[in-house]
Amino acid sequence: MEELPHGEWTDIRYNYLAEEKPDLLAAMQANGELIKHLQEVEDYYGERLWDLVESQMEREGVDDELKARDPLGWVGRVNNIRASVKEQLIAEICQ
Repeated sequence: MEELPHGEWTDIRYNYLAEEKPDLLAAMQANGELIKHLQEVEDYYGERLWDLVESQMEREGVDDELKARDPLGWVGRVNNIRASVKEQLIAEICQ
């Protein structure tokens, strides 16, 4: 059996399937779709996270000017945006 890919999004999706959809997980394992599915999840959500973070930063005016003027404030706002986007994506991935 091939080793499962590991990554933040892969782990979230795998744990969701194991806990909430064990029949689907078993079927994906049996027909050889699980590894491909998990890799697609990792690739898609890894890229989507940063696309959404950058978009939200632009909407909120979190830019290089703020970074130069208030570096700690900039880091805090970026971290808050990232956490908010990540929470939204986790909800999406667990469907």
